Amino acid sequence: MLELNMDLKNKFEEAAKAMQLRLRQKPSTQVLRNMILEKGIGSFNQCERLNYQELSNIVEKGGIVGVDGSTNNTGGPYPYLLTLQQALAKVCNQEKGHVTITDAFSPLTMIASMGEEEYREFVKENLACLEVKAAIAAFEQYSPRVILLDGSLVRYKIEAAPLWEKLKNRALSQNTILVGIVEGISTGVISECLKDRLPKSGYPASDWEILFGLLQVGEMLEIAPGLFKEGFRTCFLRSSVDPKPIGIDLPEEQQVYLTEVANLVFTLTPRDGRGIPLWLDIIDKNVRISDTIMEGLLSTYMGEEYVEFLKPKRQKREM
Repeated sequence: MLELNMDLKNKFEEAAKAMQLRLRQKPSTQVLRNMILEKGIGSFNQCERLNYQELSNIVEKGGIVGVDGSTNNTGGPYPYLLTLQQALAKVCNQEKGHVTITDAFSPLTMIASMGEEEYREFVKENLACLEVKAAIAAFEQYSPRVILLDGSLVRYKIEAAPLWEKLKNRALSQNTILVGIVEGISTGVISECLKDRLPKSGYPASDWEILFGLLQVGEMLEIAPGLFKEGFRTCFLRSSVDPKPIGIDLPEEQQVYLTEVANLVFTLTPRDGRGIPLWLDIIDKNVRISDTIMEGLLSTYMGEEYVEFLKPKRQKREM
């Protein structure tokens, strides 16, 4: 193990103690639950696993489509970057097939020049567009009852606005339920509502931190209408033994389906898993663009002479 000097050890110990203090001062589970109810933040409800007949009814109405996307970059310093993206929409039935939409580009292929930060934003927005395009194509081909998108629906509204409106309007007109599954919860609405009752060391806090271990397996916290994510209805759900919850978004026009969707997500998630519906995990593995693929493409289409030009010095370290 690396030998640390005393000053570094002391600073690390100080930071570790601050974390311990924050966790020790977090109110108990029951106190937090009471706070949430008293403030009108939401209501706690226990989900139920759907039986075979209920799942069959969903299949008869068109089934379930899962959508996810992937981005990988290769090359050297900006602007010598190559970006490859793909989005996959796959029906929860191996016989029906899938839709894949891809794109590849570089700062050097942009119509207008842009800085590195602007390029990063373009990459994010382009992936959101690809995912919505895949969802629209799957919608047109398979007319599913439910579309599960990996991530908050707010992301698509912000980063792929015209396409999102097109998807939402078609879904509403044909009664297809749009669902956003949020793995990495970053909102902080609950602690903002409770800031006058939380210890100073525990505010501000992300919603996942407040809810960590608070929910029982299969329990959801349905957030009160209008509290946040304008235009959407949201709940937090502990869908497995993993104590960290996930988020579920629906368009507010489909809020009547929130409990039905939470039951479906709970049913599709392995009890001992990490809390994500199994079908989305399968799609994630299928759509992911590995570093090996990127390196192979770079060598094939650039040649060793250019690969050497792009390779950072840190990759040449021998130690």
